Amino acid sequence: MRQRRLFIAIDPSADVAARAARIIDRLRAAGVEAAWLAPDAMHLTLHFLGDGVDDADLHRVCVAIDEAAATVPAFRMAFGGIGVFPEVRRPRVAWLGVREGAADVARLHDALAERLTPLGFPPEARGYQPHLTLGRFRAGGRGKEGHDGEQLAAAIAACGESDAGASDVRRVCLYESHLGREGARYDRLHAAALGR
Repeated sequence: MRQRRLFIAIDPSADVAARAARIIDRLRAAGVEAAWLAPDAMHLTLHFLGDGVDDADLHRVCVAIDEAAATVPAFRMAFGGIGVFPEVRRPRVAWLGVREGAADVARLHDALAERLTPLGFPPEARGYQPHLTLGRFRAGGRGKEGHDGEQLAAAIAACGESDAGASDVRRVCLYESHLGREGARYDRLHAAALGR
């Protein structure tokens, strides 16, 4: 039986993705090197289901997503401010923050967790913090990239309050991730409309 690597996400608007790409350009110009995401690959992850999801589970997962999405009305989400997880001395992910709509995103995350946990897909143990991933650093941000914590902190401070616009959130999507040497490719498998 086929195993899939799946996650549930919100797609940013084209304007948000384009503004995020300009922020990435500023970070690159400041000498920050990472595996940066292309605008069409950007998403705000709500729930990572794992990389061993059977085809047999797909229908039940889609029903759970539909039910969870229907409990949260459509909302507006504004992006701005950047940072890194877990910290500048050991960076793994560069992210764009959520300035407006974070409470709605959290409600959606909780509604999904409530319906997916009984199916064997609990949320990650660490607390959920909504963000749009901009790029990923190699093991701790060192090695080939070679930047240090001070350089990264200075670049983030210079871009830290960047405004990345807003998206009207009307649906959530189930994606399959295909990992390869050229990076990840995402195929949308299902979309669920939010409530009214």
